[in-house]
Amino acid sequence: MNIMRLKTALTHTVLPKRRYLRRSLLLASLFFLLFNGITLWVVYQANERQQQRLTQDVLNFTVEYLAALRENMAQMGDMTRLPCDMTQASLTQRAAFTRGVRTFLLVREGEAYCSSAMGAISRQVAEIYPALRLQLPQDMALQPGTVMVPEKPAIGVWLATPGETQSGVLATLDITVSPYLLFSRRYGGQGRDGMAIMIGDYALTNFSASLLKRAALTDKNAHDLPVPGTPAVLRFYSQSLTAGDIQVTLLAGLLLASLLGALSYYLQRARHSAGHEMVGAMRQRQFHMVYQPVIETRSQQVAGVEALMRWHHPTEGAIPPDVFITYAENQGLIVPLTRHLFRLIAQDAIQLQTILPVGAKLAVNLSPAHLSDPHFERDVLHFLNRLPTHHFNVVFEITERGMVAARDAQHKFDWLRAQQIEIAIDDFGTGHSALIYLEQFNLDYLKIDRGFITAIGRQTVTAPVLDTVLNLTQELGLKTVAEGVETPQQAHYLRERGVTYLQGYLYSRPLALDALRTFVAGYRP
Repeated sequence: MNIMRLKTALTHTVLPKRRYLRRSLLLASLFFLLFNGITLWVVYQANERQQQRLTQDVLNFTVEYLAALRENMAQMGDMTRLPCDMTQASLTQRAAFTRGVRTFLLVREGEAYCSSAMGAISRQVAEIYPALRLQLPQDMALQPGTVMVPEKPAIGVWLATPGETQSGVLATLDITVSPYLLFSRRYGGQGRDGMAIMIGDYALTNFSASLLKRAALTDKNAHDLPVPGTPAVLRFYSQSLTAGDIQVTLLAGLLLASLLGALSYYLQRARHSAGHEMVGAMRQRQFHMVYQPVIETRSQQVAGVEALMRWHHPTEGAIPPDVFITYAENQGLIVPLTRHLFRLIAQDAIQLQTILPVGAKLAVNLSPAHLSDPHFERDVLHFLNRLPTHHFNVVFEITERGMVAARDAQHKFDWLRAQQIEIAIDDFGTGHSALIYLEQFNLDYLKIDRGFITAIGRQTVTAPVLDTVLNLTQELGLKTVAEGVETPQQAHYLRERGVTYLQGYLYSRPLALDALRTFVAGYRP
């Protein structure tokens, strides 16, 4: 299993990915709601401020324009006492230089008698602007057209001459909503649905080429502003939040929330890597020891135990030993994991002493990588010093894979034997150079891999190999341990061929201390 596959296996086994995913989704959802709520509120407030500035600018423009128009008309008030031929030139000039004015009319006693466009005329104002009230000092009327230009909407603006009856100046305006459009563009033109100028029964809008009846206008999303001193009302249509605003905000929120969720998930995975989880598990006492009894073949008595480490993750449950141990070896964590193993065994040693007899075999798995660690000897001595004195026969089981890579393995083996520690090759027969170890190293035990044990009684190529290995160990004077013994047939076969110790589910699975005590006390061959 290569390092990437190991990392993937442990990651998928250990890391609470669903919890990380739930947290990330929750964070992304909260961010999405918060982002959209705040953003839409900000957009709403911004649109409201823009609309207020727009409406105020249009109103100010209208008021200023009408004030300037009335001032100009007031200067023409005395002309109503003069005949048309004396005022027509001045009237025409003023109309030409006054923005938005189609014609100026001089009115005397309700009759328009002089036009800036046509000169002398004779027409009742009631015919031109039926809705205009000449009895008022000033008034305005909006209609689809005039008798002179019937196809073009116009606004009539009336200013009475003080002291005269129904006499004054009447202006016909070519009214448009162009100023509104200009102001709207100044503020981005977004979220502005339109404008209407309402006078009397009619309304001029930017969304219709002709005049509309005032009653036909909708009041939805409408905001009315009366023009001071006039019957005119400016109506603005706007949505503080448009469909476009909402769509853009939702899309931005979804994108950012997705990125945040993905980043959160990545950071959680990075922060809680498999290695980080393993180191944290040591601190949080998630590892514990179990002990599998080892049976002496001749006496059929419990001769000792093999100490096996287990990892119970608080959320993911039991982690397979072959996954986390091999991962630790490949990630450089096997030395601290082995030190933790030593500590756990030492903590259990007081109880083990009351369960197992003096001289009982205490087998401990040791990684070949630990042999090369500069603090190996210190670690072993510290472990031995914490065990009850002269009670256990400590055996280090070293997996054959990687032993050749240990540069000074023989020196370390000699040192271990000087500390009264016996050495066994674990899983013998599975490596590429197993027989080399028998010649190269001075060993005490050979632990036969369970793959050979499983083949007992079957017609396979493994059976002759097992017989050859057992004959070789007898010639070399090595003790043997058969692991994975599950049937009486296997036990009988191994016993007949002189295997020293048997270990497997036929006798007992790995047990916690209390269960081990019960097993040893009640075990009968």
